Amino acid sequence: MNASADAQSPENRPTGLDGEGWRRALARFAAATELCVSAYDLDCERQAGPFATSKVARLLATAGIWNEGRLGDRIERDLAAQVLDTGAPGSASVGDELRLQAVPLLIGGQVRGVIVYGWAFATFGTPLGCERIARQLGVDGARLWAEVRLESPVPASRMTVYTELLETMIESTVRHAEAVERLQELSRLREVFLASVSHELRTPLSVLGMRIEILLRGALADPEAIRASLVNMKYHVNTEARLVEDLIEAARTRTGQLRIDMHPASLRDILKAAVSAVVPHAEAKQISVVIPKLDELGELPLMADVHRLQQVFWNLLSNAVKFTPASGRIELQLHYDAQTYTVSVTDTGSGIEKALLPHVFTPFTKQLKANAQGLGLGLSIARHIVEHHGGTIRVESAGSHAGATFHVTLPVNLPPAHNAA
Repeated sequence: MNASADAQSPENRPTGLDGEGWRRALARFAAATELCVSAYDLDCERQAGPFATSKVARLLATAGIWNEGRLGDRIERDLAAQVLDTGAPGSASVGDELRLQAVPLLIGGQVRGVIVYGWAFATFGTPLGCERIARQLGVDGARLWAEVRLESPVPASRMTVYTELLETMIESTVRHAEAVERLQELSRLREVFLASVSHELRTPLSVLGMRIEILLRGALADPEAIRASLVNMKYHVNTEARLVEDLIEAARTRTGQLRIDMHPASLRDILKAAVSAVVPHAEAKQISVVIPKLDELGELPLMADVHRLQQVFWNLLSNAVKFTPASGRIELQLHYDAQTYTVSVTDTGSGIEKALLPHVFTPFTKQLKANAQGLGLGLSIARHIVEHHGGTIRVESAGSHAGATFHVTLPVNLPPAHNAA
């Protein structure tokens, strides 16, 4: 194949699939139909084929009509370019008898390449017609006629059936590739999961084991030193408990067992509880926390699971504290109208690279922050909770060291008493 290195990239491959899998699918189609088949990428570079199975196609291939600069190569490239430009099927012919067609390769609603197929006679060939075609293609006319007269023509009605077969094959190949890609992603997530869990659970246990050993040896005689050691142990026990709780919550979200109990609630009280839980940690890092005067905004009624929404906002604020350096700033903003509440948490922390923004809410994405701790499950669980409340959660960041802003939008589903009023 005469493909360039750039054409082999995932963006430009004709299918977005692995090349070998696509070549096997085209070869099977060519064998089943006895058509000559090729695949072209977005740069009109041939990425697979020509697969020549009929006697006529093999003769043309032996004559090299698809070599660069030859007529067969130019006809296919021009046809591929036409289909890419219009996004619709196209056709071409040599003379009035030797015909080929092309269809756009659609993946995810986007044209990712072109399949060119045919090089078959639409009617019974004639010696004169074969001689004329042979001169154009640069092949031996007598040999072409000798092969053509022994093969059945492929009329338009049969080519329509072959086109439908090709489209079915494309859909099947794409679905298969997507399934393989998903399995590979699940395998990768499993490896990340095992590595993350083993590391994160082992660290607190190692510290606890060491502290217990020191206490058992009586190496700490000072009551204050003993107390400090116990405080440290309590911290790591809590860390271990949070990790286990995250695992349980993540499992519940994936199996649909995460319980959401909706009751009349106050968004004001939910936000105040979440803020009060993280303020001590922010003050310890000398981070200023700016919040609106919630009491002046009224109750802000809605239907919600109070515990779960507190978990969402605590997670966002806690992350903001974790990734904001000392003397930084965190701001909570609230905007609302008759339909929605929008709560935004902005920090002056390390920010998120643009390429990583789509993956922020994917499990096990702790690699988004170099100094991250935990299993990377918090934001994934938060999104699940918000969506169960009929809302959305999104993130904005201008990149590294530019801070980040998380927006949570919730519908104003008023409790029954308020609706009655």
